[in-house]
Amino acid sequence: MKRGFTLVEMLIVIGIIAILTGAAMTGFRGAVEKAQAAKCQELVHNVSTALVKVFQDNGSWPSRIISAGQGSGEMTAEIGGELARRKALSLNYRLVENEETGEKVYKLVGLDQCGVVSPWAAEVVKRKAANGNVSLNEPVPGGGTIRDHVLRFSVDDDEDGLVKVSYEGGKSVTVRASAAVWCCGRDGKFGTRDDIKSWAKGQEK
Repeated sequence: MKRGFTLVEMLIVIGIIAILTGAAMTGFRGAVEKAQAAKCQELVHNVSTALVKVFQDNGSWPSRIISAGQGSGEMTAEIGGELARRKALSLNYRLVENEETGEKVYKLVGLDQCGVVSPWAAEVVKRKAANGNVSLNEPVPGGGTIRDHVLRFSVDDDEDGLVKVSYEGGKSVTVRASAAVWCCGRDGKFGTRDDIKSWAKGQEK
């Protein structure tokens, strides 16, 4: 006579399946986080390279970039648009009128409308843009808002080979570079372990 599973045996099997599924999901989430961090590192590096390219092509820092990138500038839609216009970054942009000054500026649009943001924030922008409603105050899973996830930058405005980087909270560091770019990381906070930077520790003075 064939014997079926007892209730205890079925519960044991279900428990084992649950444990294996949980372990697989944890591993998957970890892999996704590593991929997003690597993507963000590449983005930070590309923006740093784009800034240096603009300086080299122009022979000096454009005034708009200097005024924004002193210590802790934000890679806003206007600054990103300037880099895109100069063919230093591949972003969607167009010439628009500044609502406050009436000045014509190049500004990022479409999925880039919030400026140059981390991959974590980019996912939120993409989702919200589908509904035509994107706000810089929109929360980002993991921490912070889209505004917090806008990349920060600083440039060597006096061309002495050193860049002063000012973090939120008063902390600052001097970096041997022409341009420095950094991002808050997944947690949406600056000055924490998951910050992503365009420079190595050895470049800090």
